[in-house]
This record gives sequence, structure tokens and C-alpha cells, in this order.
Amino acid sequence: MTLEEFQKFIDEQDAFFRSLGKSASERERVLARTVKLSEELGELCDEVLASQGFQRAGKMETRDQNGLGDEFADVAIVTFLLAKSMNVDIMAALDRKVKKIKEKHNKQLESGSVA
Repeated sequence: MTLEEFQKFIDEQDAFFRSLGKSASERERVLARTVKLSEELGELCDEVLASQGFQRAGKMETRDQNGLGDEFADVAIVTFLLAKSMNVDIMAALDRKVKKIKEKHNKQLESGSVA
């Protein structure tokens, strides 16, 4: 899946959730998606712990091998939905951030400050 296809999916999901009419306002939608992101991040943390063997035996026995990837995907989806709710152009933000990181790392490489 390309980022463009993913963004189209996000747009479709956003339209679907809006059609349900459960959030009376944009503010409520932002708050709900923020809480949902926190929930998904907690589930990702559980999967990370499980992948490293730091969960109780009962949880380890029922662990799905795709769980870690699924939880990363859930975090990404909810993050993009939240950004859309807040009118953040996530693709432009990612582009800016990647450029900033590359510039920083290039400066470090040129100065020899990276070991």
C-alpha cells in the first residue's frame, strides 16, 4: 500500500465515521480520537512487551503472531484520523519532519559527532 492509498483509506474512514453521527461536534471528534489513540498506544505497548516475553503466561499463550503489526497499524490509522480531524496536512508534516531529521543527521555526519 502506498501512502496515497493509505491517505485515501483515511479519508474514506473519516467520512464513514462522520456519517454515523455519533460525535455532535468536531471538538468531541478530536477528543474521542485522542482517547482512542491513547488506547491503541497502550495495546501496542502490551504487544511490544509480549514480543519480548514480558507478559504473564496466560497472555503469552493467547498471543496472535500478527498482533504486533496490527497494533502498529492501529496507531498509524488513529494518528492519521486525528490529524485529519485537526486539519493537519500529515503528508506535508511528514515531509517537513523527514527533511529536518536528514539535515540534522547530515550536519552530525559532516562534523564527525556521530560515533
